Amino acid sequence: MRTATRKVQVRVLLTICALAVTYAFYALYEEKFDTWNSQIADRLFGLRSRIVSLPAAHDTRIVHVDANLNAFRSQHAQVIRNLSQMGVASIAFDTVFSERVGDEEDLPLMSAAERAGNVFLGVKFDLANPPARSPTADLNAERKNYLESTKWHVTVKGDPNRFPQAHHPLTTYPALASAAQGLGHLNITPDSDGILRRIPLLVRYEDAFYPSIALQVASRYLGVSPENIAIRSGRYIELQNLRDPKSGIVRDMIIPIDAGGNMILNYTQAWEHFPHFSYSEILQANQTTQSLQQLQPELSDKIVVLSEAVATPFRGRPFSSENRFSSGTIHSIVIHSILQGSFVKILSGVEVLFIEILLLVLFFLVSIRFSALPLSLATVLLSGSVIIVGAFAFVHFNLIIRFVQPLLILYGALVLALSASAVEKAILLAETERARKLAERELEIGREIQSGFFPEQLPAAEGWELVTHFQAARHVSGDFYDAFSIGNGGHIGFVVADVCDKGVGAALFMALFRSLIRVLSGSAGDDNQLGSRISHHDPARTLQHTIQSVNNYISTTHEADSMFSTIFFGILDPDSGELFYINGGHEPPMIIAARKIKTYLCPTGPAVGLYPKAEFSVVSTLLEPGDILLAYTDGVVDARNKSGEYFAKDRLANLATGSYPSAKALVDRLVEYLNEYKKGQDQFDDITILSLRRRSSAEQHRDVRPQ
Repeated sequence: MRTATRKVQVRVLLTICALAVTYAFYALYEEKFDTWNSQIADRLFGLRSRIVSLPAAHDTRIVHVDANLNAFRSQHAQVIRNLSQMGVASIAFDTVFSERVGDEEDLPLMSAAERAGNVFLGVKFDLANPPARSPTADLNAERKNYLESTKWHVTVKGDPNRFPQAHHPLTTYPALASAAQGLGHLNITPDSDGILRRIPLLVRYEDAFYPSIALQVASRYLGVSPENIAIRSGRYIELQNLRDPKSGIVRDMIIPIDAGGNMILNYTQAWEHFPHFSYSEILQANQTTQSLQQLQPELSDKIVVLSEAVATPFRGRPFSSENRFSSGTIHSIVIHSILQGSFVKILSGVEVLFIEILLLVLFFLVSIRFSALPLSLATVLLSGSVIIVGAFAFVHFNLIIRFVQPLLILYGALVLALSASAVEKAILLAETERARKLAERELEIGREIQSGFFPEQLPAAEGWELVTHFQAARHVSGDFYDAFSIGNGGHIGFVVADVCDKGVGAALFMALFRSLIRVLSGSAGDDNQLGSRISHHDPARTLQHTIQSVNNYISTTHEADSMFSTIFFGILDPDSGELFYINGGHEPPMIIAARKIKTYLCPTGPAVGLYPKAEFSVVSTLLEPGDILLAYTDGVVDARNKSGEYFAKDRLANLATGSYPSAKALVDRLVEYLNEYKKGQDQFDDITILSLRRRSSAEQHRDVRPQ
């Protein structure tokens, strides 16, 4: 539980770190991040152009005139007069007439502009270099007064400093500017990679704002005064109570802007369909009535933008073969977007943060449940989902999601999580290795202790051989054997037992069974064995008393453990060869004589410890000279070869009935054959073998002592 809680805490900390680190990098490399986001948006524009047929491909109210703005100003005056005769709605010059050139040229232009009442001229600002002194220090009084009188005082909510700060104005000279309907700034600044993606609709100048020429023209066309324009810094510019000349509907319009106060250019290929006219065509239209009549239907109530067609073009978003635009085309695209109400919106910082937190929550839930590979795949799926949703949102809703930050945060969290997982695995591996070594050491100690329960020296009796073999399947075993002297009559007790289950638990109960049998049966001699605790020396009564006492103790005291043992316990009278025994559910030992199985010593009661007050019968048999008793545990007959075949009792019986000169020869042959049989296979169960042989009369006569 504590480990799981720690893992959750670490994952929470890592996801927060991924968010913090990404934002720290964004603060350091904001321009680079913005460029990456913009380049992804470029691809979305290209995607949209291929899969979606955009409605209202162009607005027929916008007309572009490819002009030579360095022509005589008297010619510009004639163009204005001709356009006025045709009933155009607005005339926008994409240039700054900064100085007078002479009355002969300037007076006709001023007169024509004043009479038309719908001419808009330009002003340019320096948006990059703040002045060393007052921004109006280099302006004469007339220009200062004009700029002061034409500022836009709009309602601002939020921080106005997020809008571009304008310096060093280059204005149309005041007399001409006063004759015009208004001025608009002509500033167009590409992004750092040279691609034009946004344009400032409003720039801050001193304590107020100046509109772009596109916003100036569009707002006047829609009947919106500066007092009805509100700014929500970093979010939108609102045109309030505008009246659409086409429908007459009064409504508000929200123009989304980015954090820097710029409108994102909505490239829709509309510029390819803007009607274009040559400057000379408009200039000469007054020469014949027919020319005016031909042009009037095409220009009446239109917004006319005059700009240099040969000026250095701006690079637009690279999603079509034609992605270079003149400045006049850029202004036309902005006017088109405003009239159509077709804008591109970028999610705000708060909205992006919400997406990032949602992604991190999903990532966190996945990270605490899955390992490295599934977590990596889930992260790829999450990032793919973000891209798919973002592409869908842009194509269908003109909504740009800044992909770079969320994806960097997501993969940053993945890297941190994988690193933490690797560290956790390394720590766990180290702890596991330490635990393994400790467990092995403890098991080794247990094995050494358990080996001490086996008799170091088997009791010897004249005319008898007693040989044992023990092979544990694990470090410790549930099998055991024992042999000891009982009483003062020279009787020998021996036990072969198999405690249920394996491993440490079985080994503990093995020690308990062995100790109880030793204590309850009593022993005598000067070999540091326990002294006799019973007053009689009757083997049958000793067996009965011992096994029943052990059974009752185990079944009642350790009932909850459900432990029991199969036990073969025999007491031999070496002088007579009589063997008294109880077989508590154990594999029947076999008595072999003359290369045949003479008899099996079958169970005389249930396994010891199964239930209280179980009945156990004592049986006796006679071991004659040359007879061999072979007792074993089921690990012998249950051994399997590579084919999965059991060693089985028949194979054991055939092997045991061979010709062997001694009990040791039988056991050695049996062990050798058994090891060869199960070669290449893990030992499944403990193996215990005990062989007791009564030497033949001839052997005893030759005084061959038992081994």
